Amino acid sequence: MSPSTTPDALPVRTYLEEGARIAAILLIWGVLAAFATFVIGNFGYGSSIIAIVGQWLGTVLGLVGVLNAVLYVVFRAIDYWRA
Repeated sequence: MSPSTTPDALPVRTYLEEGARIAAILLIWGVLAAFATFVIGNFGYGSSIIAIVGQWLGTVLGLVGVLNAVLYVVFRAIDYWRA
């Protein structure tokens, strides 16, 4: 069994592009979550069904966005590790 070698580092541009992709994922999901929370969540009174669903949907979209970014980072790390 041979010792594993450390892979060569990628160019800085590659890491910047990956960071921009992660930021774009978070931005898109964040805008969707903010829209649901502050636009849909403000219809009617605070206890109306539309307001409650809007705030709930905003929370869910925000959580899904963070999990999407984490999943992307995990998959890219596995991809770099296997390369």
